Amino acid sequence: MYEFVLEYGSFPVKLVDGFVDNRTEIPDFLKDDEEMLARLEEINALFHQLFLTIECKFDYIGKQFPDKIEVLRELYHPLADDLLAKYGDHVELTIEPFIL
Repeated sequence: MYEFVLEYGSFPVKLVDGFVDNRTEIPDFLKDDEEMLARLEEINALFHQLFLTIECKFDYIGKQFPDKIEVLRELYHPLADDLLAKYGDHVELTIEPFIL
């Protein structure tokens, strides 16, 4: 089972309860889908801009960037819908709510 969720240090689509090594890997079913990968990388990069990493510690600084959070909100649900439409019949995929 895979999940679509934005989490710090992870690829947005990952195995549920995957080990740390598996949380950053691109799932096999997405590897050849350049358009979907580009969208996932875009939303992931934007999400990671909401954190400041210093010496293996990360701090959430997203409250300083409400415009980035709004863009994430606009991108998240259409991307989730497209993932389900394209891959929902082939892999077990859950969509976690966007909570920012």
